[in-house]
Amino acid sequence: MVTRHRQFFFRMEDKKKRIRADTFWTNSEEDNAKYFGAILDGEHPLYCIDQQADVNLDYKSRKRSCWKLLHKGNGKFVDGLRSTETYRLALVWSIHSNYWSTPERKQKMASALPTASTKRGDHHRHRCPNSWCCNPGHFQIGSRTANEVDKHFHYFLKLEGCSTRFMDDFRPLCKKQKVWGFYPPPEEL
Repeated sequence: MVTRHRQFFFRMEDKKKRIRADTFWTNSEEDNAKYFGAILDGEHPLYCIDQQADVNLDYKSRKRSCWKLLHKGNGKFVDGLRSTETYRLALVWSIHSNYWSTPERKQKMASALPTASTKRGDHHRHRCPNSWCCNPGHFQIGSRTANEVDKHFHYFLKLEGCSTRFMDDFRPLCKKQKVWGFYPPPEEL
């Protein structure tokens, strides 16, 4: 007697496993960089980047703009592309473009990026308060411990009514950790 579960299992064995060719992991770095670059330049048919989705001040009172990936058809947020987080594509793009202001910064990110491509390696640390942000300047490659510490900072830096006070009271710690939160820029900026 074959149970319903076994019937399902036998049917699944007959199907060929789908091989995906459209993922971050199956494409070269250059191809992933071109893909994100087309989105950033507005040339992609489905997606675009809002480069002013959120603007805050960092620990040095500099304006920082978060980038958000949107669907052109409905204007809604898209949380990932090519089976990965958008920020992975953005970081690869930053290495293969002229995004970084100095060759040293570009080389530092290029050498650190492979360690963050594995599940047991380093992590992409968000410096800004938005987990959806894909601005390459808002990321650092660091240890899991540093990433967990960031999460605790961001809890207070995103808390409504607390962010500005937290940033003012703990600016040296935020600077040391290189994180910032919802810190409204003055109107004159």
